[in-house]
Amino acid sequence: MKFGDRILYDNGSESSLGVYLKEISTHEALVRLDDDSIKKVLPKEKLIFVKNMDNMDLAQALIVADYIAKEKYDGHYTLFGFSTGYRFCFGTLDKVSYHTTHLMPLGKTIEEAIKKAIDGKVDVDLILDKEDKMMR
Repeated sequence: MKFGDRILYDNGSESSLGVYLKEISTHEALVRLDDDSIKKVLPKEKLIFVKNMDNMDLAQALIVADYIAKEKYDGHYTLFGFSTGYRFCFGTLDKVSYHTTHLMPLGKTIEEAIKKAIDGKVDVDLILDKEDKMMR
């Protein structure tokens, strides 16, 4: 399993969907379950792979985005919804303009916009740097 993969945690009495974050040891992994806001260390043998990040559902996309935002951006991310689709980046845009929003990854769905931002490592600094280069 890789970071962001959708998993099912089966502890015998109940099952919960979640997202795989990282391996802690050969027997344990750090996971964020959908029904719990706290990351948990769980035994790897109780985790079942469901799907990778290529076809994320909304819960998976938001959990992965939230994890990355908390680890690298003080919990900040920016999501815009427009009639043409959704735009997403990590960090907080302090200056919103046509140029800054146009440089944010665009998706027909929230999940697609988040995936593009994760794949491209698109954050506010990258957007503002590109905007500065455009304006010169």
